[in-house]
Amino acid sequence: MYKRYWLTMTLVVLLFALAACAGAAQPQVDTAALDAANAKAATAEARLAELEAAAQAAEEEAASAEGDAETSEQQSAEAEAVMKELEAAKAEAEAAKAEAEAARAEAEAARSQAAAPSGDSLLPVDVPRNELFVMDQIYRFSTGIGNYNLWGTGDTPHRHALMMETLWYRDQETGELIYGVAIEDPQYNDDFTQMTVKLRDNLYWSDGVQFTADDLVFTIETLAATPELTQGGWSAQLNQFLESVEKVDDFTVQFNLNQSNPRFHNMFETRWNGVYMMPKHVLEEVEDLVGFKFENPVVLGTYVPIEFDPNGFWELFERREDWERTPAGIITGNPGPKYVLIIFYGDSAHKSIAMSRGELDVYFDADIEAFQATLDTTPTARSWYTEFPWGYPNEVSTRALSFNLETAPFDNKDVRWALALALDIVGLQTEYIGGVAKVTPIPIPPTANLMRLYHDPMEEWLQNLEIEIAPGEMYKPYDPTVPDRIAAWAEEQGYTVPGEPREVFGTGWWKFDPDAAEKLLIKNGFSRDEGGQWLTPEGEPWTIEIQSPPDENDAFRMATAAADMWTDFGIDVNLQGLERSVWDQNRFVGQYQVSTPWQSFALASGDAWPEIRGLHPDFYSPNGEDYRPLGGNGQFRLNDPTVGESIDAMVQLDPASEENLQAAQDFVKHWTENMYFITAISFKKFVTWDERYWTGFPTSENPTYMPLYWFHGGKFAIQSLKPVE
Repeated sequence: MYKRYWLTMTLVVLLFALAACAGAAQPQVDTAALDAANAKAATAEARLAELEAAAQAAEEEAASAEGDAETSEQQSAEAEAVMKELEAAKAEAEAAKAEAEAARAEAEAARSQAAAPSGDSLLPVDVPRNELFVMDQIYRFSTGIGNYNLWGTGDTPHRHALMMETLWYRDQETGELIYGVAIEDPQYNDDFTQMTVKLRDNLYWSDGVQFTADDLVFTIETLAATPELTQGGWSAQLNQFLESVEKVDDFTVQFNLNQSNPRFHNMFETRWNGVYMMPKHVLEEVEDLVGFKFENPVVLGTYVPIEFDPNGFWELFERREDWERTPAGIITGNPGPKYVLIIFYGDSAHKSIAMSRGELDVYFDADIEAFQATLDTTPTARSWYTEFPWGYPNEVSTRALSFNLETAPFDNKDVRWALALALDIVGLQTEYIGGVAKVTPIPIPPTANLMRLYHDPMEEWLQNLEIEIAPGEMYKPYDPTVPDRIAAWAEEQGYTVPGEPREVFGTGWWKFDPDAAEKLLIKNGFSRDEGGQWLTPEGEPWTIEIQSPPDENDAFRMATAAADMWTDFGIDVNLQGLERSVWDQNRFVGQYQVSTPWQSFALASGDAWPEIRGLHPDFYSPNGEDYRPLGGNGQFRLNDPTVGESIDAMVQLDPASEENLQAAQDFVKHWTENMYFITAISFKKFVTWDERYWTGFPTSENPTYMPLYWFHGGKFAIQSLKPVE
């Protein structure tokens, strides 16, 4: 069972060992030969694993046939043949490993020769290490290389934390509203048709020009007039709700709305990001702002980019001399590191190796094997907790197996439910994720506050939910015992469970019931062939294609679990681990069957409308069309009028009202009943930092800010850092 997972883990361990022998890999060298050698080694290892399994099976069959001389002789001969083939495969695997190690050594030598810094460091920049904070770049940049026009389609992670500013920041850990360029909360009139914003009077752009209301008005009018600037869907929202924007004085702006909207400020309040301020004095001179790359950006944030890798693997930023005239500088009162390097090392093993060498101060996530290796090799490294379950649990997002709802058979609710019931969530959470993520059946993470608002009041509904699995046969799919079973597993591993199972491991989930899944498929015309493999209603072998980016560890692990479990259920599954840029583009245009994006239907406060508005049918795009220009979240290709009616009904509700919460719960129930995607776990991040050079990163004991440094609001954790004395 779960062969794909264990084979993958074997290869990860092999590659980690090879990398450890040769040192940290650097991305600025052409590694085609190395990749080819690694691929050859991986193929040999896979063949070796298959033959070892075949040899064991043959030996068992020969042993069981000892009473039948003829059969026993035949099976002994077969076993002997398999063993000979196994020995040959072992030799081939050893040769492939040696070739991979030689290629890695050659690449390492080239990297060492090309490295600019003094000493043994393989970092690609020549700045003092004690003035440099090195951050894991979560993926390799592609379309955004050297392009700092983040209002378009440029790469935003890390960059927006360092460079860009908005009105307010909502910290995902503390829940605190942090003032950015605004100096107070938004002020609405009685019917929420007007919003007034007061701005700080002590902020300056990196070229020395003061930030004023003129910049905010210019930003709003430019975004509203330029729908091709698709970042955040801000242009679409402004055109939906904004009548006009006007400067009241140098540090006051008034927004006049065309309808009541008590949430208009949300697009200026970060979860992931918020409307990025534009320098009017620079951009008003640009004729084609859509095509403008802003290669030498004037920024309002603390850091300015000064160097980058043309292949998208790293960027170097330098702190402004006048850091105290930026929002993060004012709020923290601390200068932060003089230089920040963001660098993409690749997989989890390479991140762990880089940290052990002192060439990475923080990584955003890793698989559990690499995280454990980090703890073993880097005594000064830690994550949010110092003990099990270690990782940061409070990022407000969930992971799901998402369907292209316009592609058969995923347009069929029964098929989606069948696939959910063919998954063993306890096995997924323990064997694939390591027991460190919280389970949730709804697209809302079970943080303490959100569990209080959603999971706890919906528990009775979940337990009583029924679906029809065969004509006239109703079935309750929910299993509330899931967290208790995960806790039992954790204790068997020798871990101490730090709290009640539901608090630590999340809620119940759907039953692992292949029999019920089978009934659902047969009800819809599916059948099995003689080998037990599923056939579509048309009589063709059923193949499912899953796309997932390996740099998102838990997403890829979840996809691997689904591939293994659906394979065991009798479906042919093709798991594709795609580079982030390819995976993203396929989502944008609907070129996928099953994908693994992340989603939350609620903000940390509990309000749902800002997170679900993009699912409205107004933002629907058919397969083949990029959904982003419409400004919504059309990646699922959903066109459900009931969803649109629910979203419309929420627009004018007070976000803090019971009526709004009930409407949000009803929306989640509708989504869940239809199983529009299979939510599995909430976010866990092994955000791991090494205190060799820098201290002050937030921890569970010192939760000053969220540790999500790649978010727009991650700037405060970065700016709070101090050098180790």
